[in-house]
Amino acid sequence: MSSMPRIGRRAMAVGLAALASRPAGAQTRLIIGPANGVLEFSARRLGVLPTTGRFDDFSATLLFDRNRPQSTEVSVVVRVAAITLDVPGGAALLRSRDFFDAEGFPEARFNGTGVGQGSPDRFSLAGALTIRGVTRPFRMEATLAGDGAAGQQTALLTATGALQRSEYGMTARQGLISETVRLTLRVALAL
Repeated sequence: MSSMPRIGRRAMAVGLAALASRPAGAQTRLIIGPANGVLEFSARRLGVLPTTGRFDDFSATLLFDRNRPQSTEVSVVVRVAAITLDVPGGAALLRSRDFFDAEGFPEARFNGTGVGQGSPDRFSLAGALTIRGVTRPFRMEATLAGDGAAGQQTALLTATGALQRSEYGMTARQGLISETVRLTLRVALAL
């Protein structure tokens, strides 16, 4: 598993100042990328071996209300060629036409919003996921965990969801790679 990148002191201070100046109930626009977030996927090989990889080039915009996280809006763009996998030849295979077809479809996208239900620390995001030009409904379950370290309030937002890869035209190697693939986005937020 990848470790969460640290947010620099300057970025943390800017984020804290921006959020502190917002009135209660106001949404804050946050820009997320590899510097302050991790976008991973996991599947099973041969039905038993867990395999985790990540996308090293993505950008996300979060509209976040610290008092009502269930209303979060998210938009994520992923450059699928920037994929890392600790399996020899695995990243090249996933970039190929049999899987992401990075040459023909260089980006994957997710746009979603909080469904308004749940609690401030556990809620759902519903929207649409586009991979290989195919768009399907997609739901992610989000958790928000606070951390009051060093007198600063930060939080870790984690959103996970599962997709069936054949629904996006990725049908190669059915017996070797699981049909279900889990996506996980972890983001450090300065509150």
